[in-house]
Amino acid sequence: MVSTLRKLAEYIGAHRAADRDAHERDRARQRVAIATVFGLASGWAAVDAGRAGAVPVLLAAVPVFSMGYALLALFHLRWLLPRRGVTLFGQYSFIVLDSVLTVVALVGAPSMLAAFYPVLMVQIVRCGMRYGLRTLWLSWAAAALAAAALMPFSSDWTSEAGLLRSFVVMMVIIPVLFGPLVQKLVRANDALRAAATADPLTGLGNRRMLFEQLRLARASSVRTSTMLAVVLFDLDRFKAVNDTLGHACGDRLLAAVADCLRAQLRPGEVAARLGGDEFVVLIEGLPPGHGVALARDRAAQLVAQIGVAATAVAPGLGVSASAGVHCWAADPDAVPLPERDIDSELLAQADRAMYASKRAGRGRVAVSTPQPVGAAAATAVADPDVPGPAPACASARPD
Repeated sequence: MVSTLRKLAEYIGAHRAADRDAHERDRARQRVAIATVFGLASGWAAVDAGRAGAVPVLLAAVPVFSMGYALLALFHLRWLLPRRGVTLFGQYSFIVLDSVLTVVALVGAPSMLAAFYPVLMVQIVRCGMRYGLRTLWLSWAAAALAAAALMPFSSDWTSEAGLLRSFVVMMVIIPVLFGPLVQKLVRANDALRAAATADPLTGLGNRRMLFEQLRLARASSVRTSTMLAVVLFDLDRFKAVNDTLGHACGDRLLAAVADCLRAQLRPGEVAARLGGDEFVVLIEGLPPGHGVALARDRAAQLVAQIGVAATAVAPGLGVSASAGVHCWAADPDAVPLPERDIDSELLAQADRAMYASKRAGRGRVAVSTPQPVGAAAATAVADPDVPGPAPACASARPD
């Protein structure tokens, strides 16, 4: 079931947003508000219908369904999202239920079509603008199937051909008119986002993307009770490449290192260029018991691969990579810090460990001491083959 949902996510593209947690919280608040309005409006229509005679079954069901959906959205906002975050099942379920709720209100209370028609159209188009064209079709299909299932049970819809024609016209307009527009907007947004989060020289993520991924990785680590490793690489003797072979060769070397990291990445790993000749790899999902050892071994593998790639571009200069590893896990006793400060300190601790590896002879891996982020100081302790603690600051760092 999980693998099927993951494949569906890749197909539909609904998990593309890096800020999906904040977006889903906003959407949950909107669902509570809209469902409550639907419930009150349809309840009003049901009271008016009761005064004039019998209340249709569908009309009576609309306020019940709407208020139930408002409670479900409130439960999702207050309990599920804080504890489990955004899940694919929850995301797709609400995408479908949003359309179904609107159709239930539209079919059950035809006297309020003027209000429900634009809501349904905006709901479907917004899904497409946020998640992509395929998700627009998912929302559209949910609305069409719900309408086909409910309309035969409504005397208003079966007796008034004009109602059915107007609904069909609207459902045709949405993909025909808005489909191409949504596709263009999504492509433009993806291009802008890529330009804002990609390093132009290497094609890896830049510092902005790195901080976004750090925030998401920490949230995932909290939900899954796993460790997150931040591995910072710095090229040894990179200045010699620029001085001896020229800056163009230095750029080719950086691109080759990026290609090497990109080719070596495993599921749960993200690579970015921090700046200059520094690169970062995030490793998620490490087991708390021996995650540090796994991260150190993985960093050593990448250091070896970077050395091979660097030698191919700049042979004879002894270019290698030094790496610093810092592993993080959620600690309820840690001093609370702003989000940005936490991410900056994680990188700083990995940087101190990397400096220790350079001090020990380059081309090595050093691992910082795991401790709560927010502590007064972070001491980097090297691998068993790297003696001594790291200095308190990384000034005058050897190349």
